[in-house]
Amino acid sequence: MKRLHPRWYFVALAVALVLPGLRVLTWAGPRVIAVEAAAVETGKMLFEHEWKVNDPLSGGDGLGPVFNAKSCVACHGSPSIGGASGKEHNVTMYTILPPQPGGAIRQGVVHASAVDRKYRESLIQVDPRLPDESHPTFGPMGNRGGRALFGFGFSIPTNIVLSQRNTPALYGAKWIDEIPDRVIVAQEKKQHLQWGLAPASSEQLPVGRALRLPDGRVGKFGWKAQSASLLEFVQAACANELGLSNPTQPQPNPIGQPQYVAKGVDLTAEQCQQMTDFLYALARPVQKAPADATARSSADAGQALFHQIGCADCHTPNLGSIDGLYSDLLLHRMGLDLQGGGFYYGSPTPIPTSVASTLPMADEWRTPPLWGVADSAPYLHDGRANTLDEAITLHGGQGERSAIAYGRLSQQQREQVVAFLKTLRAP
Repeated sequence: MKRLHPRWYFVALAVALVLPGLRVLTWAGPRVIAVEAAAVETGKMLFEHEWKVNDPLSGGDGLGPVFNAKSCVACHGSPSIGGASGKEHNVTMYTILPPQPGGAIRQGVVHASAVDRKYRESLIQVDPRLPDESHPTFGPMGNRGGRALFGFGFSIPTNIVLSQRNTPALYGAKWIDEIPDRVIVAQEKKQHLQWGLAPASSEQLPVGRALRLPDGRVGKFGWKAQSASLLEFVQAACANELGLSNPTQPQPNPIGQPQYVAKGVDLTAEQCQQMTDFLYALARPVQKAPADATARSSADAGQALFHQIGCADCHTPNLGSIDGLYSDLLLHRMGLDLQGGGFYYGSPTPIPTSVASTLPMADEWRTPPLWGVADSAPYLHDGRANTLDEAITLHGGQGERSAIAYGRLSQQQREQVVAFLKTLRAP
């Protein structure tokens, strides 16, 4: 048998190395977003503006007819503009399961306020067995088997799922928007391989999945990663939270007045972009080590423990070229106790079962970035955790392994982990 000349082995090796190298070199680099000072200033004004009915800044009917707040900053204002808010601004969402398998699922939002009482939304409109409340209180409801339970304090029919969303902080959104989809997909593949090809449907192993939207892009923003860009997140929030329709997002019609007809479009594409530009201009969160040597040593020990107990499996410190993000931006299953709705819809929306199967599951949540976490209480998607210690303890599903490991630490070690998290400050 004739053997190949050694030079052919070198040729084969060169081809094997060059082709992947060419692929890397031809990849588009991270998108660099530039903003103009004038757009940022106008966007800040719009973000802080308190909207009203027939507002002069609106091309339509202005605020409402149903809404959760009168301005963006009302919810995104703590500890400073662009931040988060307390549970008093939680948004109540519902899902109505079909009576028969294969039927359409209906999802929507019960808005807390309306411009006129005739438009008022209430849980009783979702189902007559629910109370006549527009903004129900969500909180602790005892415990089961040593695990804290949370709920609304009233009976909920078995075909109805109620949940709430707490306001996320928007600091550093520009850097997240610049992350290429391929970086998030690569993180998905890395976790898949790291955990022995376990699927993202695993209820124990921290294997996340990138949410691929119908147009092929990857979701990055929102509790369910439902928006691929910050602009789309802003457009959806303006429509669903303030009742301000825009070229891509209609305003929600009241549950009891589905035939409501809006007069014109409230916001222009330019106004939505200006608000987005303002958010782009916000500084990114930073890690600030304590000045005191003892406190700094405690935080350093906590950072090492954070990795040791597996928190960094999902709260990845660096993603692509972004350092200190502490998120993989993937969806992870978080267990039975942390369930809540699907995508965010302003009006009751029927979703065929075939489509619903491609959306995030009830217990799937995008890993929230931890940068700035020291200043963004309360925690978890519905704000049920008042402290960082509670937030870690309440992790279930794919996060339960880390929660158990955290629970096995000494009191001093747990305090060190929290001390590390408290170095991740808002700008």
